[in-house]
Amino acid sequence: MRHLYPQKTERFFRLQGRLFGFVAKDLEEKIGILETWRRCDTCDNYKSVQSMIKYEVEYGLTTFRGRVPSGSRTLLRLQRALEFILRFIDEMSMSEDEDKSSYIAHTVYKRTLANHHPWIVQKMAGFVTFMLPSRKELIETMCKQKYDQVLILMHEVTQEGNPIYDITHSLYKKHNLLNLK
Repeated sequence: MRHLYPQKTERFFRLQGRLFGFVAKDLEEKIGILETWRRCDTCDNYKSVQSMIKYEVEYGLTTFRGRVPSGSRTLLRLQRALEFILRFIDEMSMSEDEDKSSYIAHTVYKRTLANHHPWIVQKMAGFVTFMLPSRKELIETMCKQKYDQVLILMHEVTQEGNPIYDITHSLYKKHNLLNLK
């Protein structure tokens, strides 16, 4: 469970400047929450996504909002972010160099994360995504590899990430947890 959402994701948002800083901070906080659960007295129940969900469902902890939010609720939010990231990378990999990543990001946001955000957050996201450069500029800013290699890697990332997303999504669906607040 520890490396489902690698630090590369945080790097993406940090490189986009202050406008995306809040996203990177949010990801760090959520990863920290999951790491806290992995170190707690009941950490055996947090060795895998399956064991975490089983434990929290069995003991009614999925909506726990005490000092530390539930692992299931926290991972669901990271899962939603993963969906956005995978769809964004996929769309970027199929777009042209001159295409605006701002348009791609906004379109993907509306299909994914916007479904879970209040109106004000949606408006802020629209503003923030508007600031993104062209596809080529974004890739050159983000990646240390050669441009052509990045295009291949983008496809590989979605091919590797989609099964992770699908498995986790099916677990949440099976336990009726897709709408945790």
